Amino acid sequence: MIAEAKKRSALKAINAVLVLARSMAYEGKSDEVATVLDVAEYLPLLMLEPVDRTEEFRGQLLDLAQRFPHSHGR
Repeated sequence: MIAEAKKRSALKAINAVLVLARSMAYEGKSDEVATVLDVAEYLPLLMLEPVDRTEEFRGQLLDLAQRFPHSHGR
């Protein structure tokens, strides 16, 4: 579960992750795309959990930002 007040931001974050994956796909970075999509498929599941998983959701996003610092702002 993600706090109700944060759901809109969570969906925007998922959108940004998918945009990143598409950008990487156009660049031919298939291994990186797979990593990003692994996270992208996990994030909605965290939103559906009955317990608060906001911190884990945030952690997944931070991990992506650390793995792919060159990709911020796309």
